[in-house]
Amino acid sequence: MNKGEAQMNKSYNQIADGVKLLCVNSDKFKTNCIKVDFYLPISEYLAGQNVMTSLMGHTSAAYNTFTSFNAKVESLYGADFETGIATIGERVRIRFSIEIPDDRFSLDGNSIAEDAVDFLIDIIRNPHCENGEFDKDATEREIRFTLENIEAEKNDKRSYAVSRLRQLMCQGEPYGIDREKLEQDVKALDGKKLYAAYVDMLKSSTIVITACGGLSEKMLENKFADFANTISERNPQEIETVFITKADKIRYFKDEMDVNQAKLVIGLRAGMENENDNYFPFRVMTDIFGGGPYSRLFLNVREKMNLCYYCGARLLREKGIIFIQSGIEEENYEKALSEIFNQIDVMKNGEFTDEDLESSTKALSDAFKGVEDSPVAVCTFYSSQVFDDELISGAEYAERITNVTREQVTECAKRVSIDSVYILKGESGDNE
Repeated sequence: MNKGEAQMNKSYNQIADGVKLLCVNSDKFKTNCIKVDFYLPISEYLAGQNVMTSLMGHTSAAYNTFTSFNAKVESLYGADFETGIATIGERVRIRFSIEIPDDRFSLDGNSIAEDAVDFLIDIIRNPHCENGEFDKDATEREIRFTLENIEAEKNDKRSYAVSRLRQLMCQGEPYGIDREKLEQDVKALDGKKLYAAYVDMLKSSTIVITACGGLSEKMLENKFADFANTISERNPQEIETVFITKADKIRYFKDEMDVNQAKLVIGLRAGMENENDNYFPFRVMTDIFGGGPYSRLFLNVREKMNLCYYCGARLLREKGIIFIQSGIEEENYEKALSEIFNQIDVMKNGEFTDEDLESSTKALSDAFKGVEDSPVAVCTFYSSQVFDDELISGAEYAERITNVTREQVTECAKRVSIDSVYILKGESGDNE
């Protein structure tokens, strides 16, 4: 193995009950990255998890003010620390992440990496709580921040339209999150409810640690296993995602709002039975259909027919759904919808060109070849595969993309069915 080449195991190692670790060793980077992820099913704790995750990003028991917390982070050689929450399919992922200089840049001989791990574990184990509830003032402040963020999301009409389609299309599925209910749940939170969400995170989650750089895997294993073993009544919950392989009929929805540009969002059931079902052909198919500037939607709906300001498609493999997003003038609704449906038929009939296939596979494979250019990118890339059947490198991803055939793409397209059509239009519009 060449000096600086990343070295990794081919799987996450289980180091404690419901705790997995992957350490990608490399000495080619000047920094190290550690991500600690807690995976849980989407549940009634979602509102509390949102507020709690943000709050734990800038306070803890030991550092209970912004000033003291930031000073501690800065003392770790200007570490880049952040928390975040995301829903991935029907999993909630709560993330604590830190990037630090490699130990060879330590000025006093102490391990920067060990100090950073101790800091991560301390803020997770000891949040700003007392007597079974988060600090009242900090909680109220964070609820206010969270509600402001929710309002900001509403003002981003493109994002709001996708969120609404998700809710309407997946009603009755955990994935179909009702944003208005979430907002009401946030308003009803207090320190005790926040603490209940925190306890559930510790006890019910699968914990995944992904690290990259010049790090000691043994150090990481010992510290995080010790941390996990101090959590009483650990009972990691199984997370099962609902995959609906075919839509029975097309459902149409609309909302009216003060918008300058109508937002058209279409939800497709890809036909995938699970997130590993023909993933690479589905990825290429979606990209030819609505990926880059070479895609069918871009070249035809946007450029040739001038029916929209933007038009693209994205595959959510973790749910087996394809979202098509477009910004249109309301009077072009029927024409744009008709041409998008037509391009779906083009894909099903295999009427795309060899040049379409080549452009897509080259663009995707080139993107995957660059996923190991930084410790953060490495951790992000491999952590996204934690529930896959196997871990593969960026180069292997690129090769599998390149090997996708037009026959495979066409077969995947034939499995696609249109589920829901949603338009967010102006209040004075008259389109149905």
